[in-house]
Amino acid sequence: VASTREASQANVSSPSPLPLITRHPPLVTSSRSRMWLIDRVLTLDPVGGKFGMGTILGELDIHPDDWFLTCHFCDDQVMPGTLMYECCLHTLRIFLLRMGWVGEADQIVYEPIPEVRSRLKCRGQVLSSTQKVWYEVTLKEVGYGPDAYCLADALMYADGKPIVEITDMSVRLAGLPRETVERLWSGKQETGDRSQGSGRSLADTAAILPSSLTPDSCLLTPSSYDLRPAIFNTDRITAFAIGKPSEAFGDRYRVFDEERKIARLPGPPFQFLDRVVSIENCQPWKLEAGGEIVAQYDIPAEAWYFAANRQPTMPFAVLLETALQPCGWLAGYLGSALTSETDLSFRNLGGRAIQYREITPQSGTLTTRVKITKVSQSGGMIIQNFDYHLSCNGEPVYVGDTYFGFFSKASLVNQVGIRDAQVFVPSPEEAARASRFDSPDAAPFANAEFQMVDNAELLLDGGPHGLGFVRGTMRVDPGAWFFKAHFYQDPVVPGSLGLESFFQLLKFNAVARWRLGPDARFQTPSLRPDLATSKPIPHEWVYRGQVIPRDELVTVTAVIQSVNETTRQLTAEGFLSVDGRVIYQMKSFTLAVT
Repeated sequence: VASTREASQANVSSPSPLPLITRHPPLVTSSRSRMWLIDRVLTLDPVGGKFGMGTILGELDIHPDDWFLTCHFCDDQVMPGTLMYECCLHTLRIFLLRMGWVGEADQIVYEPIPEVRSRLKCRGQVLSSTQKVWYEVTLKEVGYGPDAYCLADALMYADGKPIVEITDMSVRLAGLPRETVERLWSGKQETGDRSQGSGRSLADTAAILPSSLTPDSCLLTPSSYDLRPAIFNTDRITAFAIGKPSEAFGDRYRVFDEERKIARLPGPPFQFLDRVVSIENCQPWKLEAGGEIVAQYDIPAEAWYFAANRQPTMPFAVLLETALQPCGWLAGYLGSALTSETDLSFRNLGGRAIQYREITPQSGTLTTRVKITKVSQSGGMIIQNFDYHLSCNGEPVYVGDTYFGFFSKASLVNQVGIRDAQVFVPSPEEAARASRFDSPDAAPFANAEFQMVDNAELLLDGGPHGLGFVRGTMRVDPGAWFFKAHFYQDPVVPGSLGLESFFQLLKFNAVARWRLGPDARFQTPSLRPDLATSKPIPHEWVYRGQVIPRDELVTVTAVIQSVNETTRQLTAEGFLSVDGRVIYQMKSFTLAVT
């Protein structure tokens, strides 16, 4: 800590000397001034804490004659609460310096992030009798926007007793963009006076830093992560999913904490929304069209769904949820639940979209811009239309439009499904020739937990187009994991998993048709353009019902519409029914073997 204050980099990061890579680095404070608020760092873990983003524990010795006690107050000496916040902030700044966020003092300004709310709770005091205070800071978000920024939570202790809690402490290093940090640590210096040091390469720097904090890990996150300052963070989004809605949106939703039930977002492990980073053209509690938000989801490199799907790319159901969950959040932000004195459920009704790219464990952050384009209310129901554009690293991934409805429990019970649905039924001859099998729990198919079909029947030359059909069934298990995640207090099978079951049928067809092995790779949907038009192929879905725990049997039917033997691509359409009631329709769903 002393070396940091004195701008001596010899002992800041390692026993080995570092080059003086800045002339006047920004300090925590200079010399033993009144703002000397931390004496030593007890622990620093660059990947520790509940969020895995890093944690630091600082310590300060308290003396009865410390200036902040003698001046505050003359007859009731106690450390000011504002100074307690500053103590924790100084500790955070040491961590940021330690991880490599350094630059010239006259070029960098530490300042709060605009529009990010921080909360300070004081439940104790630092008195003249206090011996030591500790500052425990846990990082929860780091990134560039474009300047380096950080969000953290902190706890302050007095002689081991927790006395101050800070939530969403924010700091932005104005004047320090990503390019400056990367140039600094790559050894590429700006031109100018560097008489005291010429810089080192990344390899040289890595050799003298502890293994847990190489220059790559200094940023604490893959470079492909696009971590923008959160207006609504993960904690508040999770509160909307499985906690108290008032903690997500404020007191106007307090009635839904206990007395009433609100339409929720999916909860873990089916929650694919980490933060909302932009809100435009709308106001909370004002339900009208035109509002836009930007939401982000950071893909964990070892996310459960990659292994569950036994494919190297994100399953379609997860991608669809990532695109649609921000729509549900925006509906909540606009106060949809407050428009009715009756508790309402939120259901997707359909959509149309094009997928342009696959997503892998290394893709980083998915960013979705959502706009509510239409709001209509009639007969106690609310219909909301949305456009969405999901991108990754600035490139489009999944783009389309969708619409949702808010329905009372009574109206959901009375849903009749898709009217006049013409579901294919095989002839007796086709049924006799079809092969029947249980869904394999082996590659290249999904594992048992993600498999949405129990058994299937398949014919490669049947159906209305003579190109085959696949029909699968699934017994409804009231204890299935997805009922617990989707939704809290309103369990229903996610529509996205119903569409995933359709793709699982197409995989059965592809494996049988082209005699594929366990290493087969699929695109679902296919990213290849239509051969006739050279344009991407959009797919559509329609929902007019739900699958709930008391239902018994789900049946999914896929009819093959076209087959390209050269490119090994299928196009299919079909329906999903529950206990004989047709509730989903799928149009122009494609699969390609890659």
